[in-house]
Amino acid sequence: MRIRRVAIKNYRCLRDVDVDFDCITTFIGPNGVGKSAVLRALDWFFNGTAQTLTEEDVWAGADAEDRQISVEVEFCDLTDLDRAALGKYAAGDTETVRLWRRWEDGAAKLSGHALSYPPFEQVRRLERAAERIARYRTLRQESPALGLPSITSAKGAEEAMTEWEHQHPQMLVATEMTADSHFFGFAGQAKMTGLFDYVFVSADLRAVEEGRDAKGSIIGRIMDQAVDRSQVEKEMLDLHAVFEDTRGKIHAEHFEAQLDELSDELTREVEQLTRGRRLRVTSYVPEMRIPQAQFQVSVEDGTASTRVDQQGHGFQRAVLITALRVLAERKASEASRTVFLAIEEPELFQHPVQARTFASVLRTLAEQTERGVQIAYATHSPYFLETDGFHQVRRLTRTKEDGAPSVRVHSTTQDAVRNRLGSSAGDAKLMRQIARAYLSEVPEAMFARAVILVEGITDKGVLEGCGLRGDPLNSSGIMVVGVEGKQNLRLPYAILASLGIPTFLVFDGDVHNADRKADQSDEKLATTIAKESQRNHHLLTLLGEEPEDWPETRVRNNYAVFHDTLERFLKQEWPDWEVTQKDLINNGHGTAGKSEHTYREATKRTKSLPPPLLEEIIGHARLMAKEN
Repeated sequence: MRIRRVAIKNYRCLRDVDVDFDCITTFIGPNGVGKSAVLRALDWFFNGTAQTLTEEDVWAGADAEDRQISVEVEFCDLTDLDRAALGKYAAGDTETVRLWRRWEDGAAKLSGHALSYPPFEQVRRLERAAERIARYRTLRQESPALGLPSITSAKGAEEAMTEWEHQHPQMLVATEMTADSHFFGFAGQAKMTGLFDYVFVSADLRAVEEGRDAKGSIIGRIMDQAVDRSQVEKEMLDLHAVFEDTRGKIHAEHFEAQLDELSDELTREVEQLTRGRRLRVTSYVPEMRIPQAQFQVSVEDGTASTRVDQQGHGFQRAVLITALRVLAERKASEASRTVFLAIEEPELFQHPVQARTFASVLRTLAEQTERGVQIAYATHSPYFLETDGFHQVRRLTRTKEDGAPSVRVHSTTQDAVRNRLGSSAGDAKLMRQIARAYLSEVPEAMFARAVILVEGITDKGVLEGCGLRGDPLNSSGIMVVGVEGKQNLRLPYAILASLGIPTFLVFDGDVHNADRKADQSDEKLATTIAKESQRNHHLLTLLGEEPEDWPETRVRNNYAVFHDTLERFLKQEWPDWEVTQKDLINNGHGTAGKSEHTYREATKRTKSLPPPLLEEIIGHARLMAKEN
């Protein structure tokens, strides 16, 4: 059994979101956008209580009539064991199970989408057992064709109705039913016990707490799975019985005579005041409880042995991660059991190599479906954006709804990118292209509020320099991303746009490429010119514009184009910039040729203002970031 989708309403910043889940689901987006809120809402669904939430957890824009928090989870990949345990919630040949947990006015209620016989629901909805019995008997009399047996208890009525529904699946209809109060939890009667375990690892989870062998801690859960304490507990109970017997004999031997004498003396004294009653002093033997066998984890380094919390933060996090893997593998090895690991900031305190290793290990763990492990994490690290998980990324963005912050969820697929590009590339070829862009061109851009996508390093240097003349672009969550050539712009743009990342595209029209390559043969020159004009066509089409061979210099809401090149534009429109560039080179603070650093420094240091067109590009990018 796995989580297929989750719908959350009115929880914190999540007004109304619907999220599909995979074997691994990666949540990305700017800080404070609601990534962790999704994982925490699920933690409440599985492990929380009504007291876990307060009115402050209700979405800020909810009106007085709609202050109900709702978390709906849809499960798929049901096994026969799942169906047997879930009963009416997985009746018939249904492929999924839907459960809701709702909170309102301090009270929580769990319900599910089940198949049932409608007249039986009139019985089940009655609160008192006597009322359910009476209604069942009335239904039995009114509908003798149902063949319902006589009953003497409300439990018997429920068993009879459930058995009838099992025998007559064609008579059942989909109904939302209040679920058993023991649906979740660690009690043996809980329906989900042995089927699904949700483990939430928050960013502030401390190894000193989770490293103790205590109920509910990670180490405690591992010990419950890995160590059989039953024989020890039996022998300890036997020892306790011997101890109690021996203790009683010791008390009797040393106290009985003394206490009898004291009792007689007290009785003689009290009889002087009132007759007919005695005083008796006996030995009070306080109950002694046998503590459960517990274990502790320590770190051995040579001859030194220390507690886990005395290690560095990175090692502590590594210990927790290792413990989680062991827990997941041990629990998942049980028949038909799923362990869901929800990890907040898995990169926390990890150096890059270790973060990459952790991402790879998690993916291996989740993709081996026989292990029964499902994983989700909220991350700010590009190390967890693996190309195999391209379709598993969920990017969250914030919007305003009725004046209050709300959240949208964006995702994409290989087919969606292909359709945006209008590409006919095969799956394997497109996936290789996506992998290249994913790993080398847009990994950090996936976490930006807005992106300025440019052809190369010199464009990047100029636009970053423009940003540094005022507030740095990074402070607004804006990244300038350069790719290696105009021909490589379309795929990164399609990926970013498909994930809802506002992207401003800047490119050269290259109208004078024919002049610069005049040494080529006429045939080769014609081919070069055709390629350049075709690239302009493709880019403008991707941007939703009419295609042109050689577009004029202009700025629009989502792109800017230079009729020829940025360098020629600077030479014509900002001659002071070229002077500053040469001064930097002559003074040894810059290098000749296409240098990102030199272009950036020249843009920052030129005393005259940049051309309005460059300022417009920066302004559009800032507006995009502000609205995202």
